[in-house]
Amino acid sequence: MKMEQAIALATAMRPSELGEEVLTALLLDLEEQLAIEVRGERLCPRAVTRTELLVPPPFDRVYWTYLAAMIDLSLGNTESYRQFDALYRESRDAYARWHQRTVGQGN
Repeated sequence: MKMEQAIALATAMRPSELGEEVLTALLLDLEEQLAIEVRGERLCPRAVTRTELLVPPPFDRVYWTYLAAMIDLSLGNTESYRQFDALYRESRDAYARWHQRTVGQGN
């Protein structure tokens, strides 16, 4: 999934005034967090600059669910935030389990 796709999906469901720059920064932070915490990579701050995101389908929903949660959080929409945050965490956990089973076996 490309960053633009994740932003488009999230903003189609949750219109936002955050702007593309803020949403891109949120994705970069998330990608860095996933690299360190799930894949065990060590990155320098802001080392992630690519537009192609690394989590493969079907786990790539982690991106747009995270953005939708952050949009709702910025709007103070607590109930919707909780719902999207739960979807995000579910996706992230599924990705982490898959990564550990498949890629992590060689470590």
